[in-house]
Amino acid sequence: MPVNKRQWLPAVTALAAALAVPVAHSAALEEIIVTAQKREQNLQNTPIAISAFDAAALEQQGISDIEDVSQYVPNVQIVESPAGSTGATIAIRGSVTINPAVTWEPTVGIYMDGVFIAKNAGGIFDVAELDRVEVLRGPQGSLYGKNTVGGAINLITRKPSGEFGGRVQAGFGSYGERKAAFSIDSPVIADIASFNLAFSKKTRDGLDDNTATGEKFKELDNEAGRLSALVKLRENVELQYSYDWSDVDNTPSMGVMTAAPDYRRPKSAHMDGAIYDRSSTDGHSVHLNWELPELTIKSITAYREMSFDDTVDLDGGSPFYQFHTERHIEQDQLSQEFQFIGSAGKLDYVAGIFYFDESAAAVNPYDLGFATVRNFYSVDARSYALYGHLDWHVTERLTLSGGLRWTEEEKDFQMNHPDDFVQPFAVESSDKWSNFSPSLVASYAFSEQTSGYAKLALGWKSGGFNGESENLVVAQTPYDEEEVTSFELGVKSRLLDERLQINAAVFQNEIEGLQLSEFLGASGYSQITNAGEATVTGLELEVLAAISETLRLNINYGYLDPEYDMFVSYGTDIKDVAKFPYAPENTYSIGLEYNGERVSARLDYSYTDDHDLYHEPASAALTAVEGYALVNARVSWNNIDVSELGQLKVALWAKNLTDEEYYINGIPFGTVGFNYFGNPRMLGLDVSLEF
Repeated sequence: MPVNKRQWLPAVTALAAALAVPVAHSAALEEIIVTAQKREQNLQNTPIAISAFDAAALEQQGISDIEDVSQYVPNVQIVESPAGSTGATIAIRGSVTINPAVTWEPTVGIYMDGVFIAKNAGGIFDVAELDRVEVLRGPQGSLYGKNTVGGAINLITRKPSGEFGGRVQAGFGSYGERKAAFSIDSPVIADIASFNLAFSKKTRDGLDDNTATGEKFKELDNEAGRLSALVKLRENVELQYSYDWSDVDNTPSMGVMTAAPDYRRPKSAHMDGAIYDRSSTDGHSVHLNWELPELTIKSITAYREMSFDDTVDLDGGSPFYQFHTERHIEQDQLSQEFQFIGSAGKLDYVAGIFYFDESAAAVNPYDLGFATVRNFYSVDARSYALYGHLDWHVTERLTLSGGLRWTEEEKDFQMNHPDDFVQPFAVESSDKWSNFSPSLVASYAFSEQTSGYAKLALGWKSGGFNGESENLVVAQTPYDEEEVTSFELGVKSRLLDERLQINAAVFQNEIEGLQLSEFLGASGYSQITNAGEATVTGLELEVLAAISETLRLNINYGYLDPEYDMFVSYGTDIKDVAKFPYAPENTYSIGLEYNGERVSARLDYSYTDDHDLYHEPASAALTAVEGYALVNARVSWNNIDVSELGQLKVALWAKNLTDEEYYINGIPFGTVGFNYFGNPRMLGLDVSLEF
C-alpha cells in the first residue's frame, strides 16, 4: 500500500494548526540523552541516524524485547526466525542475515550494556529492568566494529538507585497469558554499595492446535532475571557487576504449507516434528569507571553463554516422518574492552582496545523417516581491534569528526557429516581476515534549533564458513567478508519553542561482497554466497510534536530502494531478477499519546510494505510477505494511592487490535513454502505497585 499524499495532507495541516496555538512552556519536548558514541550526548547533537526509547516509552509502547522495537523505527525489520520465537532476524536499511546458524555472522550488532551479543540464535529474549533502547541505523564500523554494516541495537539496563524501593507487577491476557515481575533496590550499604534485583516470568497457552501432538503451537514459558551491584571503590572509581539470565521454553510456531502465499490463518496444522523451541542465555559483566580530570577510563569485562534447541517439521503435515530437522547449539564468549574518553581544548575523543573470543558448536541432524543424516559443526573465533574517534569543534557551529577502527579476526572451523548418501565428509579449516573501517562527519549548527551533518562511514562483516554445506568443497571454502560504504546527509531540529522535533536522513549504501543465504530446498542444506555488488538508497523521517502539555504525536517514515549492480550466481549474472530480502519499499508509523495527571493513553498504527524474504526468485515467490498494518493501544490509570503501601497503576493494552493476518517469515522447500504468521490480536490487563 503506497503512501497516499492526499491522506497525509489534512493530518499535516491539522498538526501545523495545533502547534501554532500558544501554550505554556511546559509543553516543550524533553531532552533525550543517548550513549551511541560511547559518551553521554543529547540525541539532537549526535550526528547519526538514531531512535531512542526511554523507560516510559518502553512501557507505553509495550516493548519488552528487540522484536517489539521495529514497529516504531523507520527502515528496521525485526522478526522471529522461521519456525521459532527465540531466534532473531534483524534487518536495517536492507542489510540482513536470514539464517541464525552459529557459523554465520549477523549484520546488526546487539549490545547489552556495551557487551556484544554475538549470535542471532537466542537473540530474542526478555530483559529485566530494561531502561533504554537505542537503534543506530547505518554502518557503525569505527566505534562498534565488525557485524554492524546495517547498524546496532543498544540495550541499556537500569543501575541500582541507591534508595530502598521497588515495583511488583502482575498481568493477564489473551490465550491464558499470565505474567509476574518484581524489582527491588537496596539503600546504599556501608556508604559504598547498592543493589538491584529484578525478575520476570511470563507463560501463555498456545495460539493454534497441533493435531499431530495434541499440544498447541507457540506456547510460552519465559523467565528473565538480573542482579546488579554498584560499588564506589573510591570517590572517583566506580564498579558495577551485573548478572543476567533468560530461559525460554516454548513450542514452535505453526507453519502453513502452500504452493503460493495464502494469508488466511488456519486454526490448526498437523506437524509431528514440531516439538520444542528453547533457548537460555546468561551473562556476567564487570564495568569499571575511573574518573580523572578531563579523562574517563572504562573497562568492560564480560562472559556470556547461550544454548539453543529447536525442531522444524518440513514434511507438509504428512502422517509419516519424511523431513524433520533439529538444532542443538552451545555457545560461549569472553570479551574485554578498554575505553578512554576525554576532552582537550576543542577536542573530544574516544579511544579503545577490544578483544573477543568465542566458541560455538551445533548438532544439526535431518530425520528423513527411513534414516537420520547427522551433521556436526563448530567454530572458534578470536577478534582483536583498536579504534579511535575524534570530534574537533572548529567553531561554535562547525564540528569535524573522524574515526578509524582496525580489526583482525581468526576462525577455526570443523564440520563432520558422516551419513551423506553421496559422499560422507569431514573437514577442518581456518582463515584470517583484517579490516580498516574509517568514518568522517561534518556537522554544522545553522541555529540553536537546527543542525545538519554529512557523513561517510564504512562497515565490515567478517567472512566465515558454512556449517550447513552440502559437500566437502563448499565446507572447506570460506566465504568472503562483506563491506559497506555509506554516504548520509541528515538534519536535526527542535522548532516552535522546543515543541516540534524533526529529524531526517537520506543515505546511499554501496555494498561489496554482499553475503546472502539460499535454502537449497529438499536437500535440507543452505548455501551462503557473496552476491557481488549492490546499492541501497533511502530516506528516513522522524517527527515528534508536543501538541499540548498532555498530548504528543509522533510520525515515522522510511523508504528503501535497493538494487544489485552485479550478482553472479553459478556463472550467470542474475542482478535483474534477484530479489532483495527484508527490504520493504515503505514503512511508517503514527502514534498519539496522552499523559494526564491520572490517566495515560497511547494509540499506535504501523505499516510495513510488501517484501521478499529470499533473493532467489522461486523461493521469494513461495514466501512473499504482503503489506500489513498493525494497531496497538494502551490505557493506564496512574498514581492510585494504596494506603501506605505505595502507588498502584492499572493498564489495559491491545496488540494487533484489528486482528491482522500476516506473514513474518517462511521457509521455501522444493515447490512449496512453509510460512509463519505474526501473532493474532492480544488483549491484556497489567497491575503494578510501586513502593
